[in-house]
Amino acid sequence: MMKEKQKIGLVIAYHKNHNNYGTALQGYATIKSISDLGFKCRIIKYVKRDSLIKRLRLAPLMFISGGWDAYKRKRNKEKISVSATDYARNIAIRTKANNDWKDCIMEPHCDTYIGYENLHIGSKGYSLVLVGSDQVWTPLGLYSKFFNLLFVDDSVPRVSYASSFGVSKIPWWQKHATAKYLNRIDALSVRELKAKEIADSLTTRKAAVVLDPTLLRTKEQWEKEFEGNADKVDGGYIFCYLLGKRDETRKEINKLAKATNLRIVAIRHTDEFIESDECFGDIALYDVNPIEFIQLISNAQYVCTDSFHCSVFSIIFQRRFITFYRFATTDGNSRNSRIDSLLSLMGLTGRLYKNEIVKQMQSPINYKVVERKLEALRKDSMDFLMESLSLAK
Repeated sequence: MMKEKQKIGLVIAYHKNHNNYGTALQGYATIKSISDLGFKCRIIKYVKRDSLIKRLRLAPLMFISGGWDAYKRKRNKEKISVSATDYARNIAIRTKANNDWKDCIMEPHCDTYIGYENLHIGSKGYSLVLVGSDQVWTPLGLYSKFFNLLFVDDSVPRVSYASSFGVSKIPWWQKHATAKYLNRIDALSVRELKAKEIADSLTTRKAAVVLDPTLLRTKEQWEKEFEGNADKVDGGYIFCYLLGKRDETRKEINKLAKATNLRIVAIRHTDEFIESDECFGDIALYDVNPIEFIQLISNAQYVCTDSFHCSVFSIIFQRRFITFYRFATTDGNSRNSRIDSLLSLMGLTGRLYKNEIVKQMQSPINYKVVERKLEALRKDSMDFLMESLSLAK
């Protein structure tokens, strides 16, 4: 009789109606990597049902932890969707492409819990609960008790794999609470060097630095995902995926296009509406799901991005790429550290934009050396993951 697979509960940044490709792909890679090790994976979906009293009590804390900025961004996006007809229609096309993929690939792995009490009780049904990668430990997320695994029953082992704080420092009023949830995690790992500094400073334990789950899978494994798919674009092109709205970045990419006589294929308005992007790029694509997104990277002659995960897949597919900072270095809320960490670990700090994009882009990359570094890091990361999963009941 075959032994039933141990069931791993996954707490990952997974949302419907959310069009960030990196978020979707790191969640998918987490499922694939753990399933390949012989475990059954279930995504834990939490539908909050907080009382009015609790919401009012938490409102001031959430306000000072980034809630007000998040609210303004949401309201601004809603206003633009009403006033800019083409934008709303195009984003609806992108959302449908992403949701159709999630319905087919991700939703069958989901367990949904409504209300915190049901979430806590449900946690007892897993052999182990693992919080995954991406910016799951931002200050704003502290109070839900979800991504920090505070909902998980004490009897169930808890693991973090490549989790990220998304900020360079924890607000002083959250340090005690952050240390509390970190100390409850049985196997602790983070994605960035800066995140390790934060975790190590708040606890007596030492956090491991491991690869983002997308990097656990090889170039060949990712290529199989879009094998047989028709190409979205024929001929040579510069693929451009920008989350930020810095004008200098667009000007430099236009210089590269002029110098190379290549078209710019752009994924516009990824994180928010950017008016100047209405005229940026030669081809603007909206009907693109996560797997088609990485296919566009793999076929590009050059890649320009300020995205962590677009940089990751440029490395996986061995493209010539330039990564821009999304935030000014003087920005106190900058999330540039994850870019710095990735390029440093891979020995690719020369791919961070400096001032001569054409010369920088056309300089060759020794991917044999990069691949050796990646293989060693991948082995260490897989060793951590396997050892952590061995804690499963």
